[in-house]
Amino acid sequence: MEQEGIDTVFGLVGHGNLAFVDALQDSETIEYVSVFHEQVGAHAADAYFRAGGRIAVMTTTVGPGFTNLMTGLGDALLDSSAMVVIAGGMPSAYVGKEPLQELSYSIDNAQLDIARPLTKRVIQAAHPAELANQLHRAVRFAKTGCPGPVVLQVPLDFFSAWVAPPAARPLARQGRSGPDSAEVEKAADLIAGAERPLLYAGGGAVISGASGILTHMADRFGLPAATTMSGQGAVAEDHPLAVGFTGVVGTRPGNHAARRADLLAAVGTRFPEMDCNNWRPDHFTAIPPGRLIHIDIDPNQIGKIYPADAALVGDARRSLEELAAALEDRIDSGARWREWREELAREKQTWNDDLRAVRTTPSFPYEPAYLATLLRDLLPKETILVTGVGIRHAIGQHFPFLEERTQIVASGFGTMGQEVAAPIGVRLARPDAPVVALVGDGAVMACLAALPTAVAAGIHAVWLIANNTGYASIALYQTKHYGRDAGTYFKDAEGVPFDLDYTAFARSFGARAERVTDPDDLPGLLSKALEERGVWMLELPVTPTPRIIGSGHWDVNDILAGGAEKARPPT
Repeated sequence: MEQEGIDTVFGLVGHGNLAFVDALQDSETIEYVSVFHEQVGAHAADAYFRAGGRIAVMTTTVGPGFTNLMTGLGDALLDSSAMVVIAGGMPSAYVGKEPLQELSYSIDNAQLDIARPLTKRVIQAAHPAELANQLHRAVRFAKTGCPGPVVLQVPLDFFSAWVAPPAARPLARQGRSGPDSAEVEKAADLIAGAERPLLYAGGGAVISGASGILTHMADRFGLPAATTMSGQGAVAEDHPLAVGFTGVVGTRPGNHAARRADLLAAVGTRFPEMDCNNWRPDHFTAIPPGRLIHIDIDPNQIGKIYPADAALVGDARRSLEELAAALEDRIDSGARWREWREELAREKQTWNDDLRAVRTTPSFPYEPAYLATLLRDLLPKETILVTGVGIRHAIGQHFPFLEERTQIVASGFGTMGQEVAAPIGVRLARPDAPVVALVGDGAVMACLAALPTAVAAGIHAVWLIANNTGYASIALYQTKHYGRDAGTYFKDAEGVPFDLDYTAFARSFGARAERVTDPDDLPGLLSKALEERGVWMLELPVTPTPRIIGSGHWDVNDILAGGAEKARPPT
């Protein structure tokens, strides 16, 4: 691990990895961060990579310690986040004998099968002398191509075996693979011949550090830019040619641009359902007849959703750099596509005008739109904001991200609670930047162990608890389709609202916590929390029925509406 430059290991110790955790104490460069639940460690390691672009390790014991990781692995896999899990196993000679914690009804040592659909690779060590090489393999699998989580399982007796120290060796560094030059030329011709081209950046653009070249292409050639949710920040969202993100909870200018574009230059995206409005041609780019340039490091993504007219298989940043160079001979100035840019500028202005009231009218309990706008004014632009699936529509629409890697959100697997644990990894990866998490009250209860973990680890970050007394983002759909609620608001057995005291929770763990009862107090409390070291938690009342201006489409609404209509008794 030291040879690989790994400096952070998250873990929860058990008999299956006891010897490994003990050995870590002798390292002068690796910090062991103890977590109070394995899911917390998985989310923290995931966020460590997203924020800093470096690998962290998560270690756990055999049995339930291992299975507790699975939800966090799903987030890392679907958001292309690299991490390595070093998982303890039962003694090697016991496999197949049903020892303590072996899952073996369908196949011996079946716990590894649970991880297969949630990881890029599962590696099982066969001999103690192989451990160093297998660790290098695990890191290589995690980082190369499309990043993702890798599991290395080690029988516990291997951790207690004495082996000769591995010789130091130069490690092969991952280069930036480039696209086929003929495809680059084809892509440049397509852009030059388009009437309404649109740059479309996904999370892969952020992973590759492509913000600079994307911004250059917008400035140099006058190309408008939209993003997926995970791609936010790839182009600063206050840039004149940035139109926001697309999808079910996207911005109206972003969805308008995607619908109207006759050419999409898509960079590092799988074209997710939520970001592409269920791929409906009346709500997203119609391909065909629209043309597609697809840039992705994973060749398996090309043609999966849409047929590509030009396929640039390679690193996003390098591919864009080569494409920009090819465009120099084809596009003389930004005067091209003036009408297209003016159309999108009008759409942005109309959208901002329609949202001005909900964004700027003081509200308490807070409207999410007003709260997001207020936070953007109060927080430094380099702040890394961690948010969750419940509040992401408000954050995405009303909190412009100005730098890449300043947004952390579980957009693929969409785990409620990921956002509570993620600040731990973010802070350790990026001690230079302020770290703030805006999380729902339901998410806190889903991953409550993250807060004492953060306190014990000495994490300096701020958790803002948006308290809307339940799972309000789901309750909105429930009320819309069924006219009643069940299980979405916190109530006791008698149906009386169940008020949880989140500040009391936080203080009991050793954090500093305040419940905001006067909106005038928030700026001062937030400033204090950012300046003072340690874990801070501010509980904010948020309306459970926000005013939302939607612009995207989700088939789930149609499905629910159809089911609700059929279930209604005849009148």
